[in-house]
Amino acid sequence: MLFAGCKKDNYDSPNGAIHGALIDGDTGGKLELSMTGSNSNVRMIVDDKAKYPSPGNFDLAVRGDGTFANHLVFAEHYKVVPLLQSGPWQYLAGDSARVTIAAGQDPEVNFKVYPFFRITAPTVTDSTLTFTVTKATATPSTNNLSTSNNLIVLINNYNIVNESVSSNKTGSYYQNQFQFTVTNAILGTPYTPTAGTDATTGKPYSFKFGLTHLPKGTYYFRIGVLGSGSNGKYNYSPVVQATIH
Repeated sequence: MLFAGCKKDNYDSPNGAIHGALIDGDTGGKLELSMTGSNSNVRMIVDDKAKYPSPGNFDLAVRGDGTFANHLVFAEHYKVVPLLQSGPWQYLAGDSARVTIAAGQDPEVNFKVYPFFRITAPTVTDSTLTFTVTKATATPSTNNLSTSNNLIVLINNYNIVNESVSSNKTGSYYQNQFQFTVTNAILGTPYTPTAGTDATTGKPYSFKFGLTHLPKGTYYFRIGVLGSGSNGKYNYSPVVQATIH
């Protein structure tokens, strides 16, 4: 009686794979997204109405460079599409790719998307950073740099630089995230964020490195910007390494 309801199933295990990337539609290059991999998704929907009248779906997390992959996929027909508003970019095609994954196959599927903002790699001279922020050609005119604390400077002592490791706010012992409020006036030209004036020298400063409570040395820096219509997600600059003297 204990085994009366047990039988061996005849379902195949996942034996296919898929990989690809979200690519900058203007530059053809990679995206600069959060390194946590939680800021964009690509959805896969089973595309066989005869077998599955109410098809299921699952999402693939997009990595910080725009790539995605899953190596445990059932062999089947799928629709694959970037989830609109799952990241700080526009997907203009508005359509899905149709992909057939056979056993043992790993097809590549790429999509062109348009990041709301692009930030150049910052140049760093001690506590001064300079960089340029531009809009993509497809960025809506309503998506402006007009929210509070919409520009962040992140600092870390190893090359993973995101809010998870650089998110200690004012009042914490380690303050390695510096926040600024900027408007569209900074777009298109080199910009150096200035937070105030050093009481000892009377000169403007961009960020107080001393507030990190870190010794002077070599660190990794990254800039993030957030638009009023950026789905609550930051676009980022590349990570750069620089030495604080």
